[in-house]
Amino acid sequence: MRKLFVTLVVMALLSLMLAYPVAANGIEVYVNLDKRQYASGEQGTLSITIRNTSENPIELKNVSIEFDSWMMYTVDGWDELGNKTIDYSDLDPIGSNKTVALEDVSFTVPTDGRATSTHFDVWVYSNTQTLHYSDYINVVDLSTQSLLRALDNIVTLLTLVAILAIISAIIIAAAVFLSGRRPAGVTWQKEE
Repeated sequence: MRKLFVTLVVMALLSLMLAYPVAANGIEVYVNLDKRQYASGEQGTLSITIRNTSENPIELKNVSIEFDSWMMYTVDGWDELGNKTIDYSDLDPIGSNKTVALEDVSFTVPTDGRATSTHFDVWVYSNTQTLHYSDYINVVDLSTQSLLRALDNIVTLLTLVAILAIISAIIIAAAVFLSGRRPAGVTWQKEE
């Protein structure tokens, strides 16, 4: 019982740590994805923002991004889908209490067998320290995506069937009502 309690407390603390940006010695790194999930072959964008809360300016050297499950070594070297490194050594130092939004980093979900959900790591290298940020990219299987579209179409179809059933019931009720009613004062007589 004690092990279970300790395990739950550790998991709760780890989940709280993941909810906040990575920060160390006055530098905070924020990473945002443009979408919640992606399909195979789809393009996405990673936005990286760095905030200097220290009293000293920092010099950014580079930022490396690694998509764990998408890495593949080919004859020409490492495939660009798996990792990217962007050189920021020419960037002016980030002053005290300043926030800098770096250029957006675009990526493409692979179309081969590597097109699975993956963890990605962002490494930020500066003149004073190295920061690490880790997150997850959700890749939806195309069969799941088409199933969701089909379910949406089924809901639309069922809604239309319900509306048509109501309209049909109203028409039948009106026909029954009008057929049982005879106009007052009108009689039918034979001609002589």
